[in-house]
Amino acid sequence: MTVVLGICCSRRHPGNSEILLKEALEAAREKEVAIDFLRLPDLRFEPCRGCLACVYKGSCAIKNDDLGILLEKVLQADGLIVAAPTYLLGPAGIVKLVTDRALTLSPHLETLAKRHRVAATISVAGNSQWNPLGVEQLNLFSLAYGYRVIDYLEAYAPGPGEVLLDPANAARARELGRRVARALQEGTGQRPVEPGQCPHCYSRSFRLNGGDGATCVVCNTTGRLIPENGGLHFVPAPPGPEGHFWTMAHRRHHLESWIIPSRDRYLAKRGQIKEMLGRYRGSSND
Repeated sequence: MTVVLGICCSRRHPGNSEILLKEALEAAREKEVAIDFLRLPDLRFEPCRGCLACVYKGSCAIKNDDLGILLEKVLQADGLIVAAPTYLLGPAGIVKLVTDRALTLSPHLETLAKRHRVAATISVAGNSQWNPLGVEQLNLFSLAYGYRVIDYLEAYAPGPGEVLLDPANAARARELGRRVARALQEGTGQRPVEPGQCPHCYSRSFRLNGGDGATCVVCNTTGRLIPENGGLHFVPAPPGPEGHFWTMAHRRHHLESWIIPSRDRYLAKRGQIKEMLGRYRGSSND
């Protein structure tokens, strides 16, 4: 049976993020999909060590945390809805912590490439001026764990439970949940892209490359920002053979052409690096 996983990234129980997430999940359940739920703050995650054991040995070197629980649920789920509060201009820190561990999907890329998997995100902040990266970072989380993002919700309510004071918030969350279920069942229903957004990930954040050139900071798509109707419209360049950064084809290409060969490049220079590191190995008080 089709499974939609809800991931809550808030410590408040039930906080605004969890309330909207549960509304979305209930609406998805009404479309006859199975529902799963996970609260990340109830689990313990170590920071990524950057050792690449997940690539070279097929499993993460960190064995004493709960990443395995998350991976098991993510690998099982066809759909994902992830919700988080915004604190300092972006989602709670646990979102970034767990996003950094997503390279552990490397052994599963071939299997995931054969599946239809979609995600939607829910970002809750006090007001719109304090949330420039909420959706972008949650969408990055979803892409990193192998999903295609098809919808997002931004809600604004500073106090616990205050999101319920505006019925439109719950209604929009339920619409989002139905969209995820419908996309899994029928392959339809993606939210339209607005002017100024990346067409692949809905990002409104771009690195300016000079002139009108720009790169999406979430999926690394390059293109141009063109003036249109008083605003800017992002026109992506023709994609390469692997597509944007988070397609399964590009992830395999990135592994095979860069990450895996980087070990031999490093080993060839390790002696020189070791000698140069000597002066940095003393006490930090020296």
